[in-house]
This record gives sequence, structure tokens and C-alpha cells, in this order.
Amino acid sequence: MVRTHRMTRIAAPALGVLALISLASCSSDDKSSDKTTTTAEATSTTTGGESAATVAFDEGIQQELKEVGCYTGADDGIIGPETDAAIVAFQTASGLEVDGELGPETEAALTKAVDDGTKVCDGSTTTTTAAGTTTTAANGGEAPCTATAITAALDGEAISSYVCSDGYAAGSVSGTDAKFILQSEGGQWTLMASDPCGSASAGLPPVILEDGCDA
Repeated sequence: MVRTHRMTRIAAPALGVLALISLASCSSDDKSSDKTTTTAEATSTTTGGESAATVAFDEGIQQELKEVGCYTGADDGIIGPETDAAIVAFQTASGLEVDGELGPETEAALTKAVDDGTKVCDGSTTTTTAAGTTTTAANGGEAPCTATAITAALDGEAISSYVCSDGYAAGSVSGTDAKFILQSEGGQWTLMASDPCGSASAGLPPVILEDGCDA
């Protein structure tokens, strides 16, 4: 399942790293060589000989969640806790595993509900907070691919798109030209200590470099 949502973290001041990445020489956001994303979709990419799920999010997810009755916030293109909560509400109402992430199963169910014109949520299922929006993975696993977890690594900066792949997250900061690349460490997203669009780019998934570095 892949739509337009992703994340990753590092251990340097967020604004400084964002400025650094915005001046780097990689490619633009919400594009990849093997997929096109207009809302949220899941694909499979191969990195280092292993196949890994790639999850991407952009503002289109808000409209889809609104169409099925699970999102009641502003359709403003800012992906954050309210959007995460709407995903949790959709998963809960649909009987899916509740993790707040738009994985393949959730994405497929959401696409079907939108195509069928089904109202999945009502006032009793739409929430503003939920367990799936936590910022730290359980048991020290990979950091959760949610807007809440990603923005926590960016000191609360609002984001308009993000993608997660192979333990990394990348995307764009809302209302600016700044981009970011994070990595999962200890179940949380952190800023990378070295420039991920320069000397430290080796081994990073192509979709992460494409979404987190400037052209």
C-alpha cells in the first residue's frame, strides 16, 4: 500500500539540516522512477538486493479520507496528527489492523471505499487522537511511518508530503522549499549527521533521494 506519506530522522538541529538539504543536489519531491503518486499508494522497490515496501503521502489523502467520512479537518494539504487520526479511524471502522500507517491493505481498502462511494466513518469513529499516531515504534522497531512521528523529528515543522522506504523518510516542509531526509534509529525518526544528499547518499533508496533532495 502506498500513497504519499514517509519519514526519517537525524541528530542535528532540524532547521539547519532542512536548509542544508534544500541546497543539496538531488531530485524533487513526490516523484520516483518507478511510481507516480497523486494521493497515497503502495509500491515495492528493491534496495540492496531486498524488496521493501515504499509508502508515500501527499495532500490527496485528506480528500480521500474526507470522501469516506473519516476526515473532518481542513483540506489544507498539511499532513499531521489530524490526518493520522483519520487513518486510524478508517482502519478501526474497516476492521483493519490499527497502526496509523497507510500500508497496502489500508490503501487498497480506502481506494475501494472511495471508488464505491462508501461512507466508512461516522461521528463516532472519527477521532483527533489515536494509538496509531505515536512517535516511537513499539519494542524499538522501525519508526512508525506517520506524519506525527515525522514532524516530531522536525521540531514540529508542518509537512505537505512524505515517503518512507527501507528505514528512511523524506519529504517536503509545508509552505517552503525545504526538504528533509530522516532515518529510523531506536524506533524514532532522527536527522542524519551527514549530508544525505551529498557524501552520505550512498546506499539510500532512490525514492528517498528523489523526494528529499533538490533537483
